[in-house]
Amino acid sequence: MLDIAFKDFKAKKSRAAMCIIGVMACVLLIGVINVVMYEMVSGLKGDLGTVHGKMYFEQNGTSYPPAGSVITESLGNEVLNNSVVDSQKSTNALFTPLQGSQTDDGGMTMVVGLSPGREDAFIGNATVTGKSSLVGEADNAVIIGSETAKTYNSTVGSTITVNNETFKVVGIMKKVGSGWPLTIDSSMVMSLAHAQNISDRKGLVSTVIMVPSNGNSQQTVEDTLQSAYPKYDVYTEKDTQKTIDNQLKEVMIFMNMVIIMIFAVSMVLIMNVMMMSVKEKTKDIGTMRALGTKKRSIMLLIIYESLILSSIGGIIGILLISPVYSLLGILMGATNFSFVLPTSVIVQVAVIVLVIGTFSGLLPAYLANKISPIEALRYE
Repeated sequence: MLDIAFKDFKAKKSRAAMCIIGVMACVLLIGVINVVMYEMVSGLKGDLGTVHGKMYFEQNGTSYPPAGSVITESLGNEVLNNSVVDSQKSTNALFTPLQGSQTDDGGMTMVVGLSPGREDAFIGNATVTGKSSLVGEADNAVIIGSETAKTYNSTVGSTITVNNETFKVVGIMKKVGSGWPLTIDSSMVMSLAHAQNISDRKGLVSTVIMVPSNGNSQQTVEDTLQSAYPKYDVYTEKDTQKTIDNQLKEVMIFMNMVIIMIFAVSMVLIMNVMMMSVKEKTKDIGTMRALGTKKRSIMLLIIYESLILSSIGGIIGILLISPVYSLLGILMGATNFSFVLPTSVIVQVAVIVLVIGTFSGLLPAYLANKISPIEALRYE
């Protein structure tokens, strides 16, 4: 049956080529959309991981990263001195985009000002090449994320100049995220005083990064501080998850609707081609039936043709996903953008191709089985 299917493709090259190109385009679109969703979920969940075990005291209505929050440093010190907070592991922090900077993904480098010696409150378990502490370093010393290092082509000991500000790199964090760059990957950690100075925010911070003191749970910390400071929020890992869900919900619905539409177009495209194929082979099918060919064999012939067309278009489409996505990243302003297609996306798209090829051939195969041998032999 497969040899008959391939012979039909050779006889109808233009029709087969149009179908393959159509499937390729549909698979490419579905693949790129799946990659975008994968990157979004991976990036946002990665930020969730950096918040794990920590709490953020900030203005109402802000989230993570808390760049939009502004509180006084004196209020931050009050929170740090509360008995439910471990002041040795917690710190005032200033989050602000570095003016004049641009990361490879088209965003901005995030300045994270911390009290020297409390870098772990933000860096956590991230692996750092060079120094992981700013204690004893110059005022302009910084520990930078992997994306920031790539953007400025920096190594430990080099200097970065942005908007007339010079920074000395004393440490570089290894990449934390697996999708879009996370806040920590695109960050520049420096002393709180220097961050306040270059951002003109003397006496101000964005948040207090907190760890509960011994014997206190996150819920206890949240209840205590929320009661003492009702006009402010205590942002926890649970709130981060809620933010992620809210950010992804509408986008996911829209993206899935687009995928369903593209999926439907692919099925209709192959189905129409196979319907034409059945019509053109009416006499051949009648001859096969007259010679004793089983209905099942004829049905498989049509499904084989459908699967072969969709598979060829699907394979080409999958191979093009990575370069097309990388090109889109460059066109959107990212530099040195490269991307490796996740295995999970390949599997998803391969399953979609298989489903398209199988189900779009079912109706034409059913119609082929309905052809009467006598009428088919009379068909012109």
